[in-house]
Amino acid sequence: MPVMLETITNIDLSILHAIREYIATPALDALMPVITSLGNMAFVWLIVAVALLCTKRYRTYGIAVVVAVCMTSLFGEVFIKNIVERARPFLVDPTLDLGLIPPPSTFSFPSGHTGSSFAAATALCLIPLRHAWLRIAPLLGACLIAFSRLYLCVHFPSDICGGIIVGTICGVAAFFLVKKIAAYRARATGRA
Repeated sequence: MPVMLETITNIDLSILHAIREYIATPALDALMPVITSLGNMAFVWLIVAVALLCTKRYRTYGIAVVVAVCMTSLFGEVFIKNIVERARPFLVDPTLDLGLIPPPSTFSFPSGHTGSSFAAATALCLIPLRHAWLRIAPLLGACLIAFSRLYLCVHFPSDICGGIIVGTICGVAAFFLVKKIAAYRARATGRA
């Protein structure tokens, strides 16, 4: 293992052990699997997207959320994970195998739950809303899902950072791509 990667892994492992030592409680052991399950297959974000798709005013934004999640899955899960091939924390350090959820069988970097959560949250935060404080809810949800992945020791902190970066980029790209297509279609139908 290259020295830089070994250093990052050692820092990551120390953070995971600190979470287990200083933050873990029986209540969180019960709660974190529930929170992480909301990110399974981007479940909670696709429910939000469907709700937006059901309203004419926000339909474009619902499409943007779906596109953002799909882009993140494609780039993060299909490409980056299979190029990097990073082992999960519990495989590197067996003391981190908590048994609170079934161990994921895919590679670790970047975190798919985090990526899809931040992709959706980013797209949702770009919606022009009357009340700006409504942007806090998707960001808080994304942060909770990301933290749950650390708490459950299925991702390294650097996997979470990678997921945040990939998700945010895909969220912004999807939002502006969908808005551009919607504006083009509106102009095209206006001329017809």
